[in-house]
Amino acid sequence: MNRYANWAFALAVLPVAACADNTPAPAPMAPPAPPPMAAADASFVTSAAQGGMTEIQEAQLALSMAHSPKVKAYANRMVSDHTMADDQLKQIVSTKGVTLPAGVSDAQTQEIAALKADTGRKFDRDYIADQISGHQAMLTLFQTEASSGTDADVKKFAADTLPTVQSHLDQAQKMVAHAQKHMRMHHKSAS
Repeated sequence: MNRYANWAFALAVLPVAACADNTPAPAPMAPPAPPPMAAADASFVTSAAQGGMTEIQEAQLALSMAHSPKVKAYANRMVSDHTMADDQLKQIVSTKGVTLPAGVSDAQTQEIAALKADTGRKFDRDYIADQISGHQAMLTLFQTEASSGTDADVKKFAADTLPTVQSHLDQAQKMVAHAQKHMRMHHKSAS
């Protein structure tokens, strides 16, 4: 009888065990959301993205409106370098849950509109002046992020991009210095 009791117990437990094996596995957990980016890093990302967009839009204007071939060559470099930097920044922030701004700021929109109204050599002067002031501001922004940013990837992007920002500023300043020297020489020979 004991043997029959063991079989009866096994037969009673078997359907319960079979049911337990058919229960669906729990759904896999979604990967955790990235931690929020520090406010200073997020502010840098927004400013850098808008600055890059402004540089590209102004450079595209310069490619069609500039008088000087040197200014056009500079503008071509701005489109290339800033497009590459913007793409790198987009790639970095895409993994961090940060959305880049869709466009430039209101002040930058006004700056671009003012530049559109210029023609000839005035356009060249104003474009290069905008490049100097814009790159000076970006240089400070990138230096601050490179030295005190908290997000390692954004901080590295700032540090890696700093030499390019400095190079753009140096090149714009050299064009102004060359133009001023040329004007002084022209005025001396006309006197």
